[in-house]
Amino acid sequence: MSWIQKHLLSPFKTDWKLLFVLSLPALLLCLFGLNQLDQLTPVNFLATESVKLVCEFLFLGALLAVLNLLGLKNKWLLALLAFIYYLTLTADMVLLWYFKERFGAKYLDTMEGGDYDFLKDWRVISYFAVLALFCLFTVRRYFQPAPRQTALKRLAICAAGLVLLYAANPLRLLPKPSDFYTSYLIAPSIVYTVNAVLARHPQPQIARPLSPQLQALAQKYNVFSARNTGVGKHYKRVILIASESLSNKYLHRFNPNIPPQASQTLDALFDTYPSASLRHVTLSTLYGLSVIFSSHPYAELSFENNYPVSLVKELKKHGFKTVFLRGADETYMDENLLFKQAGFDEVIGATYFETRPEYQKYIDWWGLTDQKLFEYALEYLQAHQDGPLFMTLLTVDSHVPLGRLDYLQLPYDEIDAEFYDRPTLPRAFARFGQDVKRFLKRLDEQALLDEDTLLLITPDHPSYSNTPTNKLFKPYQKEYDNLPFIIITRTPLDKPLTDNPLVSQLDIAPTIMDLLNLPQPKAFFGHSLFDQTARRSVFDIKEDYAVVTTDTETKVLPLNSKDPQEKALIELMTSFPADN
Repeated sequence: MSWIQKHLLSPFKTDWKLLFVLSLPALLLCLFGLNQLDQLTPVNFLATESVKLVCEFLFLGALLAVLNLLGLKNKWLLALLAFIYYLTLTADMVLLWYFKERFGAKYLDTMEGGDYDFLKDWRVISYFAVLALFCLFTVRRYFQPAPRQTALKRLAICAAGLVLLYAANPLRLLPKPSDFYTSYLIAPSIVYTVNAVLARHPQPQIARPLSPQLQALAQKYNVFSARNTGVGKHYKRVILIASESLSNKYLHRFNPNIPPQASQTLDALFDTYPSASLRHVTLSTLYGLSVIFSSHPYAELSFENNYPVSLVKELKKHGFKTVFLRGADETYMDENLLFKQAGFDEVIGATYFETRPEYQKYIDWWGLTDQKLFEYALEYLQAHQDGPLFMTLLTVDSHVPLGRLDYLQLPYDEIDAEFYDRPTLPRAFARFGQDVKRFLKRLDEQALLDEDTLLLITPDHPSYSNTPTNKLFKPYQKEYDNLPFIIITRTPLDKPLTDNPLVSQLDIAPTIMDLLNLPQPKAFFGHSLFDQTARRSVFDIKEDYAVVTTDTETKVLPLNSKDPQEKALIELMTSFPADN
C-alpha cells in the first residue's frame, strides 16, 4: 500500500481535486449520449460513468503534466485552455442533441457558410459565460504548478493507465450492442474528433464482380435485386419535393400534439395518395439526397466517386432533362458540382436568384424563401413543357434549429396555437404545408398537374432537435423520427404500398424507377415500395460505424472492424456492382 501511495498516488497529491472537477462535464456528455442513443439503462449508466471518469481523469492528467513540463504557471491561460477544451465537448453534446451521433470529421466542412447568428442569443452567451466561470473558478481554486519530476511521473502513470484502459476496456464485456455504444462515448471529445479525422475509411468497390461470399451476403440481405411491379407508366414530368428536416413528428397524423390545422395539407395528402413512413439512413442534406438519388447507403462514397449509381443519370439516359432547384446557396459544400456529377443538367440556387430582381429581395438567412422558390419552380416548369423533365426542389425555410426567422412579409395563415407565433420548426413546417398547397393549386391552374405528372414529397433527412418545443413531442415515439413519403398523381394510384416496417430512404429511387417503368440498376440497395414481397434491410452508416437492421436482427459494427464477418458486410456496403 505504501508503494502505491508513494509511486502512483503522490504525483496527484496537489492536483487530484482539479483533475476530478474538470472531469465532471465529461460525465454529463456520457449521460446525455446514452439517453440519445437509447442505451440509458442502470447497468450501462454505472459502467460507462465509472470508466469515463477514469479515462477523463487520466487524459486530463496527461495534458496537465505536459503543460507543467512546458512551464505553464499562468492560471488565466490554463483556464482559457480548459475553456477551449470544453468547446469540443460542447460540440459533441450539440451533435448528439441534434443528430444522435458524434461527428468527428463528416460534418466539419458544413461549418463553412453556416448561419451563426444564434451565437448572439442570450442563452448561448449565458452558457459560454457559465462554462468560462467554471473553468476559471476551478483552475484558480485547485491548480498548483507541479515540479518537473512530479509532472514526469504523472505523465508516465496517466499514459500507462490510458494504454491499459484501451487494451482492456471493461465495457467490452457488456452485451451487444451496449458494448459498442458505451465504448463509443468513452474517448475524450478532442481525441474522438482527431481520431475520426485521421481514420482511414473503407474504399469503394466500383464495377467489380461480387465474390461468392459477397453474393451470399447480398442474397441474405436481399440487396442488388430491385424489380418493377407493373405499376408504372410514362410520366412526362417528375417533381421531387425534398423538404428540409421534415419528420413524422411534425404531422398531426402521427403526433396528436401537433394542432390539426398546422399540418392539414400534408395530412390530407398522406391520406389521399399512396404514402409511407420511411426510416432514414442519413443526417444531413448532401448525404440524404445522395442516398435518395443512389439507393446506396454509403453516401460519402457515392458523392466522392462521381455517383457510380444514380437515379438522375438513369433518367437522363431515357431522355429526361434534369434540374435541381434550391433556396440555399448552390455552391455550399460544392453541391453545385456534386449534384451535376449525380446527373443534373442544371443546379440553381441563391447565387442565381440574386441576379433576378423579383427574387433577390426575398433572399435572407439560409437563402431564398420557400414560397418564392415554388414560384420559380412554376416558372421553370412552364418554360420546359416540351420534353420529359425531372426536377428536384429542395426547400430551406425549415432549417434547424428554429426554421426561418423572417419571412420577409410574405403572406401565411397564422396558426392559433402555442409555439406557432414565433420562430420554431413546428411553425416552419406549418408554413411549408401552406406552400405545398399553394404550389399544387397553381400547378393545377396552369395545367401542369395532369395525367403525365408525377409529384413526390419527402424530406432530405429528419431533425432530432425539439428545442424549444419539447412538450409537443412527449411522450416520444420512435416513429416520430421516420420520414413521410407521398406519391401524388392526377388520378390517385390504386395499387397499395407495402406495409413492411423496414421501408427506408433506400427505397425512393427504386420506387421512382418502378413508377416510370424503367429498368432498375443492379446497384440499388432498396426496393420499390409497391413490391409487397421484397425482404428489406436498412443500412444506416454513421461517421465511424454502421447499424444494419433486418426483420430478424440488428447489427452494430465499427467501420474499421477486424472481425472477418463484419469486414465482409462492410465490403458489401461499399460495393457498387455494374449492371452487366
